[in-house]
Amino acid sequence: MIAAKPTDPAWQPCDPVGAHLLAGLDGFEVGEDVSLVAEIGPRTRVGGRRFRLFLATPDLGRTALPMISGLLSPVRAGDHAWIEVTGYRARLPLADGRTVDVPEGILLRTLTALAERLPAPGSLIVEYESPGFAVTAQALAAGVPPIATPLGGMLFAAGRGALRDHTAAAGARAGRRRLQGERPALESDDDQAQEWARRTLAALQAFMARSGELDWYVQAQTRPVAEAAIAALTRQLASS
Repeated sequence: MIAAKPTDPAWQPCDPVGAHLLAGLDGFEVGEDVSLVAEIGPRTRVGGRRFRLFLATPDLGRTALPMISGLLSPVRAGDHAWIEVTGYRARLPLADGRTVDVPEGILLRTLTALAERLPAPGSLIVEYESPGFAVTAQALAAGVPPIATPLGGMLFAAGRGALRDHTAAAGARAGRRRLQGERPALESDDDQAQEWARRTLAALQAFMARSGELDWYVQAQTRPVAEAAIAALTRQLASS
């Protein structure tokens, strides 16, 4: 991996053992010969930290702009930790002027890596106003359950199944549309988790029954996501 040094002194490479939620993420492989370059930036007024994630390959070097920008909650014992993605670029410029599109698999592996660094019951919050999440925004506006949207499906696959669609969240900037994913219900066998799974499954089945009324493109982008979630929830309930 070729990781150029930050040009802004306010941004520094992530310390592999640092006391922040991204410790160990710098150099994390998210694709074949594709790794993350993780940088920590200035503190926020509430004590959190800004961060950004670039992509890098041995052949192309580091992207000229970050794929993901965001905020980290302060790491304090007993606090509800969160990571918020405040910006996402689905197309990234390179130093030589060319651009590359971010494959869905790389984004999923990146979100999964972020989710895995959150202690229970941490939240992964992702804005969906960026052009790369336009389908999710269109689907949510049409009443599609969050878990059946492209972004919601990724958060579910990344281990954050209990989703909320809202415009304000702990640590988030007011007014921005975002999905907030909580600790997964699928990993627990308690009554509350099973009830969540049953409610979510019912909502997905109701969506599938009425999805023919939606715009064809929205159907094509959300029905496969819903079907995958239905299969996962059905397996969970059958094994409980």
